[in-house]
Amino acid sequence: MTLTKKLICILSVIAVLMSLTACEMPMKIVGSIPDPKDTVTTFFDSVCAGRFAESDKYLSGVSLSMKKQVEGEFAKKLYDYLIQSYDYKINGEVTCDLLDANCKVDFTYLDFNLLSGDLKKISTKLGKRYVTEAKDGYVEEKDGAYSLSDEGAEKVAAEALDSLMKEADKYRSTRSFDIVLKYSNGKWLIDLPDELFYAICGGFDLSE
Repeated sequence: MTLTKKLICILSVIAVLMSLTACEMPMKIVGSIPDPKDTVTTFFDSVCAGRFAESDKYLSGVSLSMKKQVEGEFAKKLYDYLIQSYDYKINGEVTCDLLDANCKVDFTYLDFNLLSGDLKKISTKLGKRYVTEAKDGYVEEKDGAYSLSDEGAEKVAAEALDSLMKEADKYRSTRSFDIVLKYSNGKWLIDLPDELFYAICGGFDLSE
């Protein structure tokens, strides 16, 4: 065999070995990657417990953490009821294709769009009763006219919410969301859909 043929053979063998190595590498990488289902489960467990700072660790490019503290009796009650309403179920398998993964998740939440109409009706009814009874600290007088004070409005809204939450299931919605994950820097990150973000917020942005 001439030197030229030997070089051609050696180069051919090297090329084959390199192609085999390249084919095997993704399998080796994927084999060392943690199960993306663990990330999905941990994320939604954190959300359902109201641990939004913890859930942020599993998100890509968005945050669920509160920008400021929730203030006021009504807002605090609504926030607590919202978290209590959360539930989720992974619908099917979490499929993985190299560095991408996806699944469907059914998420249940307190839907403010279902709640707001009844909340307004009950609050109005209670507010009229407070004014009629001239409840101390909750009603104020100006130019001979009586109306709810700020504290009174807060109290009425909170009382109305408590009343409606006796039938909380009536105001809960369940929707199915496509969850997409990307593997980056040694961990899976969830690309949170806008629709799921607002569902977690009950249909409105709690961070503002």
